[in-house]
Amino acid sequence: MTTGYTPLPETSTSDLVADRLRDAILAGDLKSGDRLIETDLAERFEISRGPVREAIRQLVPEGLVVLRRNRGAVVASPTLDDVLEVYAVRLSLGTVALQQAARVQTVASPQFQGAAKRLELLRNRSIQEDAQLMLEADLAFQDALLSLSQLPRMSALLAQSARDAASFVRMLGVTYDNTDHAALIQRHEVLLDAIRAGSPTAATGAWHQHIRATVEEFTRCYDDPDHTDISQHPLANLVLANTLEKP
Repeated sequence: MTTGYTPLPETSTSDLVADRLRDAILAGDLKSGDRLIETDLAERFEISRGPVREAIRQLVPEGLVVLRRNRGAVVASPTLDDVLEVYAVRLSLGTVALQQAARVQTVASPQFQGAAKRLELLRNRSIQEDAQLMLEADLAFQDALLSLSQLPRMSALLAQSARDAASFVRMLGVTYDNTDHAALIQRHEVLLDAIRAGSPTAATGAWHQHIRATVEEFTRCYDDPDHTDISQHPLANLVLANTLEKP
């Protein structure tokens, strides 16, 4: 592993180790399938195995690491099933959140104005030229919009699914080009307009279109010809059946 490890200070915690490992995975220095061997990592970081073990456990629920029998901890490789499961969550919970947001009349609120400002950031040329910044700005807008539901528990679950989605984007190398930027911004404008108009139906339709477009982008990362038509995938009916029809 060529991750440029340097010794950690004696006061290091499992959080610091997790940060180092997370950065290495997202930067591509640690690749899908690489084993995370506690003794090796502890030696590289010059710490005991305990913080390393805890750090690895922290990365499991983030979807960055999986624990496998007889192999221990390995860097995850997101499957199409993983992607579809996360977007099943975003499709269903996001639909409820946006319908609620359209009903609660938040247009005059600072929160709505904040969501509108986050959308404006997506038009910033310097952000569009940096894939990482574009990803962060995209998900920040979605989080702000979904939070208009004023349903904190649902917003928290959606925020976790957004973190999962961000991990998939980085690990699969999904990128945005100029056409993607324009289409993405247009979809988000439709979503914001639906909330502004107080139309749950329009919000639902716009959200379904966005989820479908996003999942189609992810499927391009998989070479399996069986996944060319996502409607044929076993999980597709759970995620996209409703997006194929007018709401």
